[in-house]
Amino acid sequence: MLGRLLDARYRIIQALGSGGFGQTYIAEDTRRPGNPRCVLKHLSFSCQDEAILRQVRRMFYAEADTLEKLGRHDQIPQLLAYFEEDNEFYLVQEFIQGHPLSDELSGGQKLPESQVIELVEDVTRVLDFVHEHGVIHRDLKPENLMRRDRDQKLVLIDFGAVKTIMDTSIADTAPQTQMSIPVYTSGYAASEQCLGRPRFNSDLYSLGMIAIQALTGVRPSQFELNPQTYSIVWCDRAKVSDDFAAVLEKMTQFHFNDRYQSAAEVLEALNQVKSSIFTQVPLSKADRPRRSRNRFKLAALGLGIASIVGVSAWSLTRNDSPPAQIEQSLQPVSLGEVSLNPLSNAPLKQAAIDEMKSGNFPAAVKLLEKARQADKADPETLIYLNNARIGKEQAYTIAVVVPIRTQPQPSIEVLRGIAQAQDRINRTKAMRLRIAIASDDAKPDLATAIASQLVNDSSILGVIGHGTSDTTYAAGKIYQAGELVAISPVSSAKDLSGFSQYVFRTMPSDELPAKRLAAHLMQNLKKRRVAIFFNSKNRYSRSLTDSFKDALYYGDKGQIVAEIDLSDPAIEIAESVNQAIKKGAEVILLAPNTELLDRALLVINANQKRLPILAGDALYSSRILTELGNLATGMIVAIPSAQTQLQNSPFEQQARSIWGRPAQWRSALGYDATQAMIAALQKAPTRNGIRATLSTSNFAAIGAVNPVRFTPNGDREMPITLVRVTPIKPGQFTFRAIAK
Repeated sequence: MLGRLLDARYRIIQALGSGGFGQTYIAEDTRRPGNPRCVLKHLSFSCQDEAILRQVRRMFYAEADTLEKLGRHDQIPQLLAYFEEDNEFYLVQEFIQGHPLSDELSGGQKLPESQVIELVEDVTRVLDFVHEHGVIHRDLKPENLMRRDRDQKLVLIDFGAVKTIMDTSIADTAPQTQMSIPVYTSGYAASEQCLGRPRFNSDLYSLGMIAIQALTGVRPSQFELNPQTYSIVWCDRAKVSDDFAAVLEKMTQFHFNDRYQSAAEVLEALNQVKSSIFTQVPLSKADRPRRSRNRFKLAALGLGIASIVGVSAWSLTRNDSPPAQIEQSLQPVSLGEVSLNPLSNAPLKQAAIDEMKSGNFPAAVKLLEKARQADKADPETLIYLNNARIGKEQAYTIAVVVPIRTQPQPSIEVLRGIAQAQDRINRTKAMRLRIAIASDDAKPDLATAIASQLVNDSSILGVIGHGTSDTTYAAGKIYQAGELVAISPVSSAKDLSGFSQYVFRTMPSDELPAKRLAAHLMQNLKKRRVAIFFNSKNRYSRSLTDSFKDALYYGDKGQIVAEIDLSDPAIEIAESVNQAIKKGAEVILLAPNTELLDRALLVINANQKRLPILAGDALYSSRILTELGNLATGMIVAIPSAQTQLQNSPFEQQARSIWGRPAQWRSALGYDATQAMIAALQKAPTRNGIRATLSTSNFAAIGAVNPVRFTPNGDREMPITLVRVTPIKPGQFTFRAIAK
């Protein structure tokens, strides 16, 4: 395999390991500048039975989708690609340069209690994210926690160590037989996991065992057991507070019913521990055992060498319905009493949150100011800082609902704009604005529940949200009945237009970019026949697709020759592109949402520049430029014109000062939504007063780039600009606006 080029892109340069179901390699990505390294897992499957191969193919793509979603967390390696060649399957993921936690614990080394508390809290937040996606890790141990060199964060690797797969040798004689293969590491695995029946709190048991090892310097398998409870006896070997010891004892109870039932419960218990022993001194990275940067280990999600011995490494274990405790933990509306940002767990910030909960706002202000100095880019910290400065004084209160727990990066971008607007108005002292934050996790049912909660809270005068068209639509019905205004920064589905008197949006309707793309198709490209790649399960994607079809239909201007659903787990993208071309497609329209961006990248790759590509704003991503480069050259993306006007604007300059980085388009839309809400509050600070103000024909608020005005349908009229992927020098590309 060494030297082989796979998917016309990934060149194998080093073998890492092999097992009964596949091999792991280091590869170079030959289509990205500098040929960066990645980790490639080859999953071989010897059976030639077509029915079994179809089953395996469906499972492969379904599990790859899950790996892709998990990889959006900063502390889980990212899935870069997945593909099939010659009935064999491949996963490509980032590699992590660093060292495993086991290096820090080798030779009986112990860690101080404060550092172990930080470790447990850090990993529990990652597990909370994983469990929310219905996934159980099943092989949590020090070797599968990598200390990343660049920021010293712990990265959770090697998912899917327990698999359910159709065994080829059994399938040849008994096709209906399935084999469940439990794989675990002795000492770290809970009893039910050893029996092949893991639960979500099986992962919490393993983490508790890691913490006990870190405190005592003793591996879990070396402890004696209490003959009555079957729990390990360890406290006499550790220097640990009673409160933290009690948390670890409960995490590692023999029977799963006696443990914490969710990661959220562990986090709540840790908050109580820290409130009693926290020293308000951030844990120094210098306290951690350091390793030479020349001694690096490589790891990738699902690609640990141990996981490929005798098992398939791509079938994740999940429950169809996550535990009720997890669902309930997603509904707090926080003014500063809890952190919802999974990418932020700074000790100073957590200490400030503890002070907020106790009502000690002056102490919270000091801690949050220090937390801001340590991490300027976290908007949740700035929002809570402004709330703490208000304290118990009178203020107008609004809520923000975004899917920050499941889609942290785009949500953080929106929150930066919201926080920037709050900070601006509070500093002018023209009014005091308090902001509560909630996460709907991009789930319509949860969005509805949160909307009902906000409607019933008379202190909430308005809402900025939600973060997707599906959740905005679901929650909008509640806001209409409860007469509470919501302004969505990023929802663009056309069926949101005019469906509620109380729902507005700062993102233009999909009809506008669809019309611009259709016009470009006919007038500039002089083409008529289009193949559309979309996500049938997403309201935005369906909306853009339908709007584009409508634009072609009226006047008989074009023809759709193929509609390919990218959400189909069994889709064969290269074959779908080839079939579309055979049907006479002259142009490809990419209309997926951001969750299926990876699949859109595969479409561009499979196209190999044979057909021109048009795309919605979900493709306005730096990944197009950095990962595809030349293959995407010439692709046209329709975006709101304001996105091209951010650079060097006063808004962008202020954003750089506040966040230490350039402003993003989602931040501008979040800012615009908040500015509109502030302007309405200043005129008529009641729920119905806000609606009436926003609905007047002469309403206008100062936006990031352009004024914010709404049509009678609650839409925002905004010009659409087409940008083209253009090379600027060898190996570098940009989005460049094209003339109308």
